[in-house]
Amino acid sequence: MQTRPTLSQSDLVIPPQLQPTKAPAAEPRKAPSRLYALDALRVVAALAVMAFHFTGVDAATKANWGQNPKELFPWLFPVTSYGSYGVQLFFIISGFVICLSAWGRTPGQFVRARFLRLFPAYWFSIVVAFVVWRALPDGQRRGPSVSDSLTNLTMLQVPLSAQHLVGAYWTLWVELTFYLVFLLVIWKGLDYRRVSVFCWVWLLACVLVEKDANIPLVGIFAQPLNTALFVGGIAMYLMYRFGPDLKLWGLLAASWLVMQSDLVEHADHLRHDKGMDRDPYVALALVTLFYLLVLAVALRKLEWVSWKWLATAGALVYPLYLLHEELGWAMIRKLSGHLGIWPTLLVTVVSLIVGSWLAHRFVERPAQRWLRSALAKESGPRVERAEG
Repeated sequence: MQTRPTLSQSDLVIPPQLQPTKAPAAEPRKAPSRLYALDALRVVAALAVMAFHFTGVDAATKANWGQNPKELFPWLFPVTSYGSYGVQLFFIISGFVICLSAWGRTPGQFVRARFLRLFPAYWFSIVVAFVVWRALPDGQRRGPSVSDSLTNLTMLQVPLSAQHLVGAYWTLWVELTFYLVFLLVIWKGLDYRRVSVFCWVWLLACVLVEKDANIPLVGIFAQPLNTALFVGGIAMYLMYRFGPDLKLWGLLAASWLVMQSDLVEHADHLRHDKGMDRDPYVALALVTLFYLLVLAVALRKLEWVSWKWLATAGALVYPLYLLHEELGWAMIRKLSGHLGIWPTLLVTVVSLIVGSWLAHRFVERPAQRWLRSALAKESGPRVERAEG
């Protein structure tokens, strides 16, 4: 199952010292304090993925609705079946925002920020998913073992060959490999030249992986489709920060060309081998639209999007991503026979949004504050001992 969002509310806030600048020859312009348009795009991507899981994937959800969603939602299914491509939008945004949030930070600061962002809500979702698997099983799928469930706490279940408690967790491993690769650049310090060279090398590495499958380690850190999406996001952030130039347009074009090749091939595979009736070129048009929307942010064409409520909505995307799949399916199984199809869908979606707000307000934020304080207290004596 596909899903994704792992960017925090604070990631989209631009510190004054990191405000983007145009190329030296251009007149400097004041940058907005927050990129609300990216919040809006993340919300759209999250809702698209949730719609896909609940109404657009027939193989997995027949057990939950008791009937194939293609038959239950005949006019909605052809649209929401493309909702999984919200994941590709998330990855483009991730390249943009992680580059933004890492600029000016040390490797240690970057790692701590990513840990505080990812793990508190993730651990809470693991507890919820474990309870759902035990208390509200669907009767058809085999749930993760206790050992696999514990392995999920590490977020390393892919290399450790453990079953995901939630199918959507696969994207967290993709994000984690992105962070590990990008950490190499942060280690040397981020600047225009270093980041752009890194993007070209990373993109070339993923193309080599495509041609030679016998490079397992490189294959983990340079997955062709995902790498191209991240690189596209980074290229657009560099445009936002320094202004567009020919080299960045070339990098963005190369990203799109690598992406389209792998995306069409992947969609063909899903169509012929998995029975998912989705047109590869409709999928390509959709992801191309995502490129254009994020590019509009990079070129400052969407600065008029400044509604404050988008910041709150954007903050709920990650908890919603983590909680919606297994918990939502369990709710559908329990409610659909009593409420009917559309009331069940409405109650499930509203309940998950409210639950995500509660998780953000009473679990994620307090846990982040406590961990941040604890880490700060522990690091102080170490710094003093090192300096002494």
